[in-house]
Amino acid sequence: MADTIPLKYAQSLLRLAPVPRDQLRAQLTAANLPLALLETQAVPGAVIPVEDYGRLFIHLVHQLQDYIPENAMDPEDTRLFSAYRMMFQAMLHARDLRQALQRASVYFRRMQSTGETFAIEEDGDLVWCRFVFDDATDRSLVAPENFSMESLHWLPGMTGRILSMAMWHRVCGWFIGSFIDLHAVEMREAPEDGKDYSEVFGQPVKFGTHHDAWAFHSRYLDFPIVQGEPSLETMLATYPAELFRISPEDHSLAIRIRHLIGSDFQRAMPTLQDVAERIHMTTPTLHRRLKEEGTSFQQLKDQCRRDAAINFLASGEYTTAELAELLGFSDSSTFHRAFKKWTGLTPQDYRTQHC
Repeated sequence: MADTIPLKYAQSLLRLAPVPRDQLRAQLTAANLPLALLETQAVPGAVIPVEDYGRLFIHLVHQLQDYIPENAMDPEDTRLFSAYRMMFQAMLHARDLRQALQRASVYFRRMQSTGETFAIEEDGDLVWCRFVFDDATDRSLVAPENFSMESLHWLPGMTGRILSMAMWHRVCGWFIGSFIDLHAVEMREAPEDGKDYSEVFGQPVKFGTHHDAWAFHSRYLDFPIVQGEPSLETMLATYPAELFRISPEDHSLAIRIRHLIGSDFQRAMPTLQDVAERIHMTTPTLHRRLKEEGTSFQQLKDQCRRDAAINFLASGEYTTAELAELLGFSDSSTFHRAFKKWTGLTPQDYRTQHC
C-alpha cells in the first residue's frame, strides 16, 4: 500500500479551512503538520504521509464545527455510528461494487427518516452516483466524520456536501482496491467564494447543475470487493488515512495489482486474466510489465498473503489453524510451510521474535 499521497491534495483540502493564513500557520505548527501545506503551489512530486493527511482532515472537521451554530447540532447524530458500521459490513460481504452500492443505498434509506439518500443510475458506459441532501436541515449526507468517530457531528453547507461525496468516492475505491477515475462531478449550488474543489476529487467540479452527483465508467461496478474484516477495522480506526493509500499517482504496476488482490483471502484469489482485464491489459503484456519491474503475479500474491499473515500474528488473536483459514490455505501444515518459505521462520517462531 502507498504510504503517501500528493501534497497538492492536502493543500486543496486545507483551502477549505475558514481561518486566515497566519492562524493556519499557528494551527499547523501546533498539530505538528508540515508548513509546506501553506505553499501556494506544491513542488512537483511533493508528497505527504497519509497519516498526516488523516490528521489534517480531522483537524479541519473540528475547525469547521466551531463555525456551526449550536442549534444546528443534533445530539442523536452520534448514535448513527453503529448503523454505519452495519452498512459497511453489508458492503464488505457483497459480490462486487455494484452490489455493495445497492446495499448501501438500501441501508441508508432505512437509517434516515428525513429523506436523504443516494442511488446509482447506469447510463450507457457511465454510472452516476446521485446524492440527495435534505435542504430543510442542511446536513451533509453520510457525513464522513461519522464513519469512525462518535464525538463528531454533521457538517452543513457546501463544504459538508463536498467532503461527504469525496469520501464516498474514496470508500468505493477502497472496497475494490482501485482508484476510481471520475468522468464528471456536478453540484447544484454555486461554489463558495475562494474555495477550490477540483483537487478534492481529482476532477473539475461543474456547478449549477440539476443534481449533486459524480460519474464513473461502468466497468468498475464489476470489480469484486477485496477487503476483509481486519482491513475494515483498520479503516474505521484510522479513518480517513486508509482511504488515501490507493492513489491515482501510483505508477507502479505491482502496487496497483497488490491493491486489486486485497486482503480478504477467504474469497477466490483473482487470476492473472482477472487482473489483466481490470487494468485493461492483455495477460502477456501484464506478465512482461511485471517482469520489467522485477516481480511476477505469483510473487505479488505471496507478498499479500505474507503481509496479511504477519499482521494477523501481530494481533495475537488467532491460532495457526485460524490463520490458515483466514489466508485461504487448505490446512495448517500448508500455511506453515508457506510462511517459513516467505520469512525463514515458522509462524510461532516469528511471533516469539517479532511480536
